[in-house]
Amino acid sequence: MKPIISAFLLLLFASSAYAQEQGPVRAGIAPVIEGGVGFTYTVGNVPSEGQIAMNGVQAVLNADLQRHFGVKLDVGYSRLFDAFSTGHSADVMTYMAGPVFYPVRTRKTYVYAELLVGAARQTGVNFENNGQMLMGYAHEFAWAGGGGFQYRLTPRFSLRVGADYLRTAFFDSNVTVQGQRNIRSSVSFIYTFGERE
Repeated sequence: MKPIISAFLLLLFASSAYAQEQGPVRAGIAPVIEGGVGFTYTVGNVPSEGQIAMNGVQAVLNADLQRHFGVKLDVGYSRLFDAFSTGHSADVMTYMAGPVFYPVRTRKTYVYAELLVGAARQTGVNFENNGQMLMGYAHEFAWAGGGGFQYRLTPRFSLRVGADYLRTAFFDSNVTVQGQRNIRSSVSFIYTFGERE
């Protein structure tokens, strides 16, 4: 019985001595979660017709998994109430997600770049070659790439300014769905749920 007790005590003291040599054990690190809402301004190039400017809202949720990398969920809605002076509205709703990169980061400010993929539902008007007005919608694949910066106002609240090239789809004068080039800018108020370094 004495050899078993001696072996147990030896293991106990050896493990505590090993723990003292190694220092404190570091706990796991959870991602920093941020969410916010803001204002968007989107300039869209409707196929075979021209540009329209839409105002709207954007909701974002992102998780920073590392200091220079995270993921983002982006849902936006923009609308123009009188598209091409027809009295009919045009709007676009986007929902996308993807990686976010932070090439520059300080305690108060950081710069980000993002690439988002998902879908967009766009409604509105277009015109046939004979001038007849067409109304409808397209619900197609969409993606966005861009960047911006974020400035921390308080430990919890930040202001984020960004711009994206937004690729959606809408029908042209031949009622054929075509790719649509858009530029989207945004200003958002962001709330940080976790502790940021």
